[in-house]
Amino acid sequence: VQEKLNKMDVDLITLDMTTDVETHANNDAVTQAIEIPNAVSVKGGSAIIQSIVIFNLDNSVESPALEVVFATDNTNIAGDEGAAINIDDTEIQDFLGSTTVSNWSTMAPSTNEMATKSNIGLVVKAASTTRSIFCYLINRSGGNYTPSGTGVIKMKVGIVQD
Repeated sequence: VQEKLNKMDVDLITLDMTTDVETHANNDAVTQAIEIPNAVSVKGGSAIIQSIVIFNLDNSVESPALEVVFATDNTNIAGDEGAAINIDDTEIQDFLGSTTVSNWSTMAPSTNEMATKSNIGLVVKAASTTRSIFCYLINRSGGNYTPSGTGVIKMKVGIVQD
């Protein structure tokens, strides 16, 4: 076991969390499937999601609570960004887990902010044919979130790979 622990790699993967410029009501999908490439070291491998940092570069700085859902495949969770989540009993079994990020810290008033979730410790596993996993953002703020652009949300995922 000690030999295996010495071979674990730590990686920080930056993602563009593409969304639509429209109102996302509470419990709506903010993004569809976003690939986290090379999340695991070998096809079908596993990793530990250790941390997440989300950057909101939206000039409205609305600070929505966002649930980050991780999955083995890129099945869409809604009809479109800004639509209600629609997952059946089979699709939900491809989910690997989730965490909510809501502790926004404004860095430049009316310009940008970031939120951090650390010590997550979520074990994830890629499908047997890939090194990627996927993630989604869901509005869990209790109200509406309306991004001003399609590329205003960025995310960094800290991963410990096996």
